Amino acid sequence: MSDSSNIVSLPRRLPSDPYLADRARLTSLLLRHCLIDSFQRFISVGKPYPFVRADQLLPSQGQASVEHRDQNTALMFLIDGILPTSLNKHFRLRTSNRVSWRNIQRLAPDLDLSDFKASHCRLDDTGFERLLPHLIALDYALLAQQGEDTDNLAMSHMHVKVERLTDTAIKELGKQLGYIERRLFERGEDYVEALESKFFEYFGFSANAAGRKSAAAMATQLLSAQEERFAVFVAGQEDCRLTILDQGPTIEQFLLIRPTGLALERFQISAAATGVADLAPYALNMDADGPTAMLYRLTLERTEAARPGARRHRDRDLLKPWLAIKDAAVLPRHGCNGPDIPFPWDEDRIF
Repeated sequence: MSDSSNIVSLPRRLPSDPYLADRARLTSLLLRHCLIDSFQRFISVGKPYPFVRADQLLPSQGQASVEHRDQNTALMFLIDGILPTSLNKHFRLRTSNRVSWRNIQRLAPDLDLSDFKASHCRLDDTGFERLLPHLIALDYALLAQQGEDTDNLAMSHMHVKVERLTDTAIKELGKQLGYIERRLFERGEDYVEALESKFFEYFGFSANAAGRKSAAAMATQLLSAQEERFAVFVAGQEDCRLTILDQGPTIEQFLLIRPTGLALERFQISAAATGVADLAPYALNMDADGPTAMLYRLTLERTEAARPGARRHRDRDLLKPWLAIKDAAVLPRHGCNGPDIPFPWDEDRIF
């Protein structure tokens, strides 16, 4: 694991709402694990980091299908409350996959957690920071929710499976947005295939999303129909970014960027306009030309084509982008004071 000085804290002032404070803390830890630690690993093994280009920021613009093994992954569900019993058939939660010392020893006998305490599962406990990377590294999905005997949010289950037919999920979204009336295949297989690719784009992923990202999309759709606030965190080895989905209308994505040439000059101008003269607090490392890697936050919003609409207009909307960039900014490193610097990397866009 990289030096703790690379931990990213978002936001720098934790909100008074306990759920939002826990969510911010979890975001910070996952950014370190999924992005910062991965970047350091690429450097340590002498591999070039797979930075995304400015014309690849949106899922509809295409993302590489190559999996980068040195990139850390994650899939975690955070619920402000307890998972509704109506979703028990979709989220596999059993006594055998609760987060406990006995289950950890059974599922990961080589993992040294001799100092494990039940309190480490609580998101507000100092031990949680040490426990989380271990479980993410060996696991597929984790669930944090309200404890049985306390209002504190704690990691309750590991090896969580999200079980739902993809066709059912696509049908539900298609009916909600007006792309189909009753049956999924009422327009034929080609139409369903196009709608499936847009289903994944709706949640911030490329058309060929699978595995963790498919589970994240399913979980978000299921949890959105409930009253509890929630957040779904997912990071894969293809796009090398952390995506956060919740009950709100926007999607947050975090990734590492390396603007060069005119793009770097535009960033420096934006930094100066924001009152930032020293770029060192915003760089994971520097060279003679400036920052070589910076943490970038994208806020994506759904376009008109991805909102409920009249059926007669839907065919052409399958050919349009379903997501647009609402906001984008470069963030300072942990422990460094400074504002977020607005940076529309695609110079044709105006935020």
